[in-house]
Amino acid sequence: MSDQAVVVLPNRFDYGYHKEFQQKCTDYIGDELIKNIVFDFSRVEYLDSAALGMMMMWQRRAAASHKKMYIKGAKGATAQILAMANMQRLFDYL
Repeated sequence: MSDQAVVVLPNRFDYGYHKEFQQKCTDYIGDELIKNIVFDFSRVEYLDSAALGMMMMWQRRAAASHKKMYIKGAKGATAQILAMANMQRLFDYL
């Protein structure tokens, strides 16, 4: 069994996705077998500041639980927004 969980993000990653995002992060952080959580951005074409805020909040909670979060698959404007927000300082990229 893998110690990695993947959150596949939707095409539009904004506040409208917060309930599902929160539920997945809560489940994975609470799961003792999960050590790494990957945010898969391969489908994301739009994200806003609410999405960035949610990511930062959950990254802090994951770190407090001794778990690591990663970003993978970001491209185009999404990758540029993540870079402008300095997400590489908080997340490793796969």
